[in-house]
Amino acid sequence: VTVLTRPHPCPGACVFCPEVAGMPKSYLPDEPGAMRAAAYEFDPYGQTAGRVSVMLDIGHPVDKIELLILGATWSSYPWDYQEWFVRRCLDALNQTDSATLAEAQTRNERARHRNVGLVVETRPDCVTASEVVRLRRLGVTKVQLGAQSLDDGILAANRRGHTVAQTREAVRLLRLCGFKIVLHWMPNLLGATPQSDLRDFRSLWEDPGLRPDEIKIYPTALLPGTVLYSLWQEGRYEPYDEPTLVALLAECKSLIPTYCRLNRLMRDIPAPNIVAGVKRSNLRQIVQLEMARTGRTCGCIRCREVRDRAIDPGELTLNRTEYSTRATSEVFVSADAPDGRLAGFARLSLPTANPPIAELDACAVVRELHVYGEALE
Repeated sequence: VTVLTRPHPCPGACVFCPEVAGMPKSYLPDEPGAMRAAAYEFDPYGQTAGRVSVMLDIGHPVDKIELLILGATWSSYPWDYQEWFVRRCLDALNQTDSATLAEAQTRNERARHRNVGLVVETRPDCVTASEVVRLRRLGVTKVQLGAQSLDDGILAANRRGHTVAQTREAVRLLRLCGFKIVLHWMPNLLGATPQSDLRDFRSLWEDPGLRPDEIKIYPTALLPGTVLYSLWQEGRYEPYDEPTLVALLAECKSLIPTYCRLNRLMRDIPAPNIVAGVKRSNLRQIVQLEMARTGRTCGCIRCREVRDRAIDPGELTLNRTEYSTRATSEVFVSADAPDGRLAGFARLSLPTANPPIAELDACAVVRELHVYGEALE
């Protein structure tokens, strides 16, 4: 269940964010999620209850709900708004009002619709030791970070307002405190080339300060009303054409390690809003066809998960993939079928530094446990 926060100024002044009245800065009014949020005037209770009702109507089990709170930079909102927003989402799941967040959380432990995961998105420069404690108090389990690039020059040219060092530190703090980590990465930013983008993407896995659990790839979309659009008009920026972008993403996809899940390969922006460059909404499918044509494969979690295919549990084997980070030794334990399909996995973090949360001192942490198959009530 995805809900959007009310419009709020972006802490940075990104060259690719449009100014759209009544919308979070990085969203457009005709995006599906934004349209749903606007229909409920960004009310968290209405959005949550509405989505649960729709999912129930189309046959989904709705006793376990993962909540995604998206929109503007979560950490830049006042604390009382954050607490109220999460409480009202839980009130919708509980189907009753609570006076405090703690009361709503306690009620949800036995509610008809239980929150089994809470996701927010924020900026790397907003993640501090005190912030991760606040996120835990809210019940957050996964954090999406807008890394966008791993080149300080490109970050500065695109007015991102944060540095690569801040991204590394944010990832370190979040991992130490047991959060699941999703990084957003954007090829074709101002100043980038296909060659520099490929080097950048390799750094995600070669740099022990990064190595995310999940990743979203958002190729830069050229939209009217942005600084980037003005630079394009002046001939100072050029979007990649489709063959260039597809070739780049096919190479990137083949580099993703088996412990990471590629969630997205294209932002859900309606094509009429994109002025120039790639507009295909099925870009992932096109990239997969290119990979098949060139004999490459992707080993990411999404490509390997069993989904709706039958599997014999007796044929599964447990495998360990170990890798180091700036804060932990990671053990990715997977249950694999003989043909490589993934039935389930666990992420075990063994800390090599002291976490900001005292209760986690010297503790091994299972950051994620996931078993694939049909959702069970």
